[in-house]
Amino acid sequence: MLGQNDWTYQIDEMWGEHNPAKPKPENAHALAFLDDRLLLVTDNLDHNVIEYDSNGKVIDAWGKQWPGAHGIKVVPDGDSTAIFIVDSGWVLNSKWDGTSYDKWDSPYNKMRQQAGSVAKLDKEGKVLFSIGHPQTVGAYRDDMPFNPTDMVVTDNGDFYIVDGYGSDYILHYDKHGRYLQKFGKENANSAENINNGHGITLDYRGEAPLLLVSSRADHCLKWYTLYGEFIRTLHVPGAFIHAPLFNGKHMIAAVCWTGDTSAPELNSGVICIFDENETLVSVLGGELPEHGAPVRSDKKHFYHCHGLEQDKDGNLYLAQWKADAMHPIRLLKC
Repeated sequence: MLGQNDWTYQIDEMWGEHNPAKPKPENAHALAFLDDRLLLVTDNLDHNVIEYDSNGKVIDAWGKQWPGAHGIKVVPDGDSTAIFIVDSGWVLNSKWDGTSYDKWDSPYNKMRQQAGSVAKLDKEGKVLFSIGHPQTVGAYRDDMPFNPTDMVVTDNGDFYIVDGYGSDYILHYDKHGRYLQKFGKENANSAENINNGHGITLDYRGEAPLLLVSSRADHCLKWYTLYGEFIRTLHVPGAFIHAPLFNGKHMIAAVCWTGDTSAPELNSGVICIFDENETLVSVLGGELPEHGAPVRSDKKHFYHCHGLEQDKDGNLYLAQWKADAMHPIRLLKC
């Protein structure tokens, strides 16, 4: 059993794909439910989206135009449903030397960087429009990188993109894909800036919805108004944290690594759960630290916790980056 207090889970060993002949992820990044299917985005060059049935079996795999697929959201769109796919701009290098993983300036590194994009699709997977480099609308200079990591859609159809692998702005567009504003970087107070923004969601727990963004390299979650005004920060020592999902007023957030901000530890992913007062009440894959102490992984259960989804019964579905092409796992709420 994983976790503490009223927030404990167990891994469902029977759920998931076990047929090695079926499509697999490269790195598993993000998850979203579409009707009764669970969609996973992965940077596998042969298929950027894998679909699973309710038993975790692969039923479809598609898409080759998003080689850096990193984020996915499924949202209402009028009388129908839309899918948004975020491509961070990382692509597998055909000239990879087989050993270089983090030498980003090497022509032989496993991954190489290009401009990213965000695409809106209908529920059948047809592309409706794409958002490219913000230099095309005058929001960026042409020498500024654009490598988005996640996005979120508001009730009126506006959407916000966090450029967490690029220039770390939050970019605001209307429902037609027209650029409106940017914020989250170059504030006079650096504590208001985003640093490796890795996830973005909406927090509806207050009187008005707020944008909730991970500032992963700072071990922080940060809140902004929908107009870009900075509100506050939650510091989570030791946790390279992703933007959370919500269960009632509780927040559940994937943590890709634990460790010092300058030294993330390999295979150290955990899942952090916070109560309505944003107090840490459970750590899946680690011990619950004393107040103010850093989060630590037991390094026994997870690799790098990256994407989370939740079903109506409160069970969690976890996608893990750099996890030996592992399919998502299901965590049953106890």
